[in-house]
Amino acid sequence: MSVFVPSDILLPRVEDPTAWSVIACDQFTSQREYWEAAERRVGRAPSALRLILPEAWLGTDRAAGADERIARTMEQYLNDDLFERHTDCFIYLERKQSDGRNRRGLVGALDLEQYDFTPGNRAAVRATEATVEDRLPPRVVIRSAAALELPHVMVLMDDREDAVLGTLEKAVRSSAPLYDFDLMLGGGHVTGWKISGDLLQNTLTALNALGDSDRQLALYGEAGAAAPMPFAVGDGNHSLAAAKRWWEQLRETLTPEEREAHPARYALAELCNIQEPALDFEPIHRVIFDTDASDFSSALAARRQEWEDPNRIIGE
Repeated sequence: MSVFVPSDILLPRVEDPTAWSVIACDQFTSQREYWEAAERRVGRAPSALRLILPEAWLGTDRAAGADERIARTMEQYLNDDLFERHTDCFIYLERKQSDGRNRRGLVGALDLEQYDFTPGNRAAVRATEATVEDRLPPRVVIRSAAALELPHVMVLMDDREDAVLGTLEKAVRSSAPLYDFDLMLGGGHVTGWKISGDLLQNTLTALNALGDSDRQLALYGEAGAAAPMPFAVGDGNHSLAAAKRWWEQLRETLTPEEREAHPARYALAELCNIQEPALDFEPIHRVIFDTDASDFSSALAARRQEWEDPNRIIGE
């Protein structure tokens, strides 16, 4: 069974796509002035800004009733026939970042039945950070009432041959993109192409090959062959965990037949190659209070050899 699959994808019919597309809700959480600037830029235009709750507003008056406002706006946009539906497809996209580099990705649906965020699991898709349970309830509440999904989850694949995105990059050059516009507030530029037909089937074949046991064995040794992990969550861990948690709750109310095709079983995500030159991994710095600096330094030094062991397997 495929893990990352095509989906029906809705694109807005709007005059100002720059105002429609906003950054992920968990960014700029300590910089409310960014979100205030986004509100000014959007004005009265239809926007994804109306369909999310920026985490900068958690714990403020703006968060009160957000789930109901978001649900009403989604229904309004649907009733206004705002979207153009592209059925059973992927979207290949190229984002020119603010630093000038180009990052490629593939938007599709992730099967939540094959994803697990609990420590030590052996699912095909696993989290890359610990899940803070307290962050999930607000997201689950919004998702449970939402008629639309707005992905900001990035999933990573280790495609060293560039078989997926490299093939798509060459193939789309002869076709017109679905969209091509600047992102707001210095976010760069994004262009997207619809992937369907034979090219979609070839893409599925290349994606399924990433989890081949022989390939996993060659790349990651016996641990990879025993429990293949073709995909890992690179960003949006908590949003995907909330999708999983909601699906687990909803699944109990469905028949076995309904579970197979229910849309809540899937979460839209962008698939990127961990080998992508434009994809940087940077440390997240933390401030630690009320601790003895010398003891903390000694504890880090004692664990350094373990953490830097090149043979260490994630999850062990």
